[in-house]
Amino acid sequence: ANEYLINLQAKVVSSEAHNYSKNSSFNLLKLDGSFTDNLGNYGIWNALVSYELSNSLIKQHFFSSEIIYQNESKMYVQGSRNSKEFEQGTGTFTVNAASKEIEELVGTKCIYAINFFKSTSFTNTKCKVSDIAFERLQLIKQ
Repeated sequence: ANEYLINLQAKVVSSEAHNYSKNSSFNLLKLDGSFTDNLGNYGIWNALVSYELSNSLIKQHFFSSEIIYQNESKMYVQGSRNSKEFEQGTGTFTVNAASKEIEELVGTKCIYAINFFKSTSFTNTKCKVSDIAFERLQLIKQ
Protein backbone atom coordinates (compact mmCIF):
# COMPACT_ATOMS: atom_id res chain seq x y z
CA ALA A 1 0.00 0.00 0.00
CA ASN A 2 1.06 3.57 -0.69
CA GLU A 3 0.78 6.50 1.67
CA TYR A 4 -1.49 9.24 0.33
CA LEU A 5 -1.59 12.51 2.28
CA ILE A 6 -4.13 15.31 1.87
CA ASN A 7 -3.94 18.68 3.59
CA LEU A 8 -7.31 20.47 3.70
CA GLN A 9 -8.30 23.93 4.92
CA ALA A 10 -11.86 25.22 5.11
CA LYS A 11 -14.09 27.90 6.57
CA VAL A 12 -17.46 27.28 8.18
CA VAL A 13 -19.82 29.04 5.74
CA SER A 14 -23.13 28.18 7.39
CA SER A 15 -24.35 26.80 10.66
CA GLU A 16 -27.84 25.88 11.90
CA ALA A 17 -28.94 24.52 15.27
CA HIS A 18 -31.94 23.18 17.13
CA ASN A 19 -31.27 24.06 20.74
CA TYR A 20 -33.04 21.49 22.93
CA SER A 21 -31.73 22.99 26.16
CA LYS A 22 -28.76 25.03 27.37
CA ASN A 23 -26.34 22.08 26.88
CA SER A 24 -28.12 19.96 24.26
CA SER A 25 -28.56 20.66 20.55
CA PHE A 26 -28.59 19.27 17.02
CA ASN A 27 -26.25 21.13 14.65
CA LEU A 28 -25.59 21.34 10.91
CA LEU A 29 -22.48 22.94 9.42
CA LYS A 30 -21.28 23.54 5.88
CA LEU A 31 -17.58 24.03 5.22
CA ASP A 32 -15.92 25.25 2.00
CA GLY A 33 -12.21 25.16 1.33
CA SER A 34 -9.18 24.08 -0.64
CA PHE A 35 -6.65 21.26 -0.46
CA THR A 36 -3.27 19.99 -1.66
CA ASP A 37 -1.87 16.45 -1.58
CA ASN A 38 1.57 14.81 -1.51
CA LEU A 39 1.42 14.14 -5.28
CA GLY A 40 1.22 17.80 -6.34
CA ASN A 41 -2.56 17.79 -6.85
CA TYR A 42 -4.84 20.54 -5.57
CA GLY A 43 -8.46 21.54 -5.63
CA ILE A 44 -11.52 22.56 -3.69
CA TRP A 45 -13.71 20.68 -1.25
CA ASN A 46 -16.78 21.09 0.88
CA ALA A 47 -18.30 19.21 3.78
CA LEU A 48 -21.75 18.77 5.27
CA VAL A 49 -21.53 18.00 8.99
CA SER A 50 -24.14 17.04 11.56
CA TYR A 51 -23.54 16.61 15.25
CA GLU A 52 -25.65 16.28 18.35
CA LEU A 53 -24.62 17.55 21.75
CA SER A 54 -26.13 16.12 24.91
CA ASN A 55 -25.01 17.66 28.22
CA SER A 56 -22.23 19.40 26.25
CA LEU A 57 -20.86 16.03 25.02
CA ILE A 58 -20.93 14.77 21.45
CA LYS A 59 -23.69 12.19 21.18
CA GLN A 60 -23.26 11.65 17.44
CA HIS A 61 -21.17 13.22 14.68
CA PHE A 62 -21.41 12.43 10.97
CA PHE A 63 -20.05 14.09 7.83
CA SER A 64 -19.88 13.81 4.07
CA SER A 65 -17.23 15.63 2.02
CA GLU A 66 -16.96 16.31 -1.70
CA ILE A 67 -13.35 16.65 -2.89
CA ILE A 68 -12.84 18.09 -6.40
CA TYR A 69 -9.40 17.85 -8.06
CA GLN A 70 -7.93 20.32 -10.57
CA ASN A 71 -9.00 18.07 -13.48
CA GLU A 72 -12.62 17.95 -12.16
CA SER A 73 -12.26 14.38 -10.83
CA LYS A 74 -14.25 14.01 -7.63
CA MET A 75 -14.39 11.76 -4.63
CA TYR A 76 -16.90 11.64 -1.82
CA VAL A 77 -15.96 10.54 1.66
CA GLN A 78 -18.05 9.83 4.74
CA GLY A 79 -17.09 9.52 8.35
CA SER A 80 -18.28 9.73 11.90
CA ARG A 81 -16.63 10.31 15.25
CA ASN A 82 -17.40 9.35 18.81
CA SER A 83 -17.01 11.66 21.79
CA LYS A 84 -13.42 10.57 22.59
CA GLU A 85 -12.25 11.00 18.96
CA PHE A 86 -14.01 14.37 18.83
CA GLU A 87 -12.19 15.60 21.95
CA GLN A 88 -8.86 14.37 20.54
CA GLY A 89 -9.51 16.04 17.16
CA THR A 90 -9.06 12.75 15.30
CA GLY A 91 -11.26 10.47 13.24
CA THR A 92 -11.61 8.18 10.25
CA PHE A 93 -13.44 8.32 6.94
CA THR A 94 -14.03 6.06 3.96
CA VAL A 95 -14.13 6.96 0.26
CA ASN A 96 -17.65 5.93 -0.74
CA ALA A 97 -17.85 7.26 -4.33
CA ALA A 98 -15.43 8.60 -6.96
CA SER A 99 -15.23 9.68 -10.61
CA LYS A 100 -14.34 7.03 -13.17
CA GLU A 101 -10.70 8.25 -13.37
CA ILE A 102 -10.12 7.53 -9.68
CA GLU A 103 -12.80 4.91 -8.93
CA GLU A 104 -10.11 2.59 -7.50
CA LEU A 105 -10.17 4.80 -4.40
CA VAL A 106 -13.68 3.61 -3.41
CA GLY A 107 -13.43 1.69 -0.15
CA THR A 108 -10.18 3.38 0.91
CA LYS A 109 -10.07 4.11 4.65
CA CYS A 110 -8.24 7.16 5.97
CA ILE A 111 -7.38 8.68 9.33
CA TYR A 112 -7.32 12.40 10.00
CA ALA A 113 -6.48 15.04 12.56
CA ILE A 114 -8.37 18.33 12.61
CA ASN A 115 -7.80 21.65 14.35
CA PHE A 116 -9.93 24.78 14.35
CA PHE A 117 -8.87 28.41 14.65
CA LYS A 118 -12.01 30.55 14.95
CA SER A 119 -14.18 29.40 11.99
CA THR A 120 -11.32 27.89 9.95
CA SER A 121 -10.47 24.19 9.98
CA PHE A 122 -7.08 22.62 9.26
CA THR A 123 -7.12 18.90 8.49
CA ASN A 124 -4.31 16.45 7.77
CA THR A 125 -5.32 13.07 6.38
CA LYS A 126 -3.40 9.86 5.80
CA CYS A 127 -4.71 7.08 3.56
CA LYS A 128 -3.26 3.75 2.52
CA VAL A 129 -4.08 3.33 -1.18
CA SER A 130 -3.51 0.47 -3.61
CA ASP A 131 -0.82 0.70 -6.30
CA ILE A 132 -3.44 1.20 -9.04
CA ALA A 133 -5.25 3.94 -7.08
CA PHE A 134 -1.89 5.66 -6.42
CA GLU A 135 -1.10 5.57 -10.17
CA ARG A 136 -4.51 7.06 -10.98
CA LEU A 137 -3.92 9.88 -8.46
CA GLN A 138 -0.52 10.59 -10.05
CA LEU A 139 -2.18 10.94 -13.47
CA ILE A 140 -4.45 13.79 -12.28
CA LYS A 141 -1.79 16.46 -12.66
CA GLN A 142 -0.85 15.48 -16.24
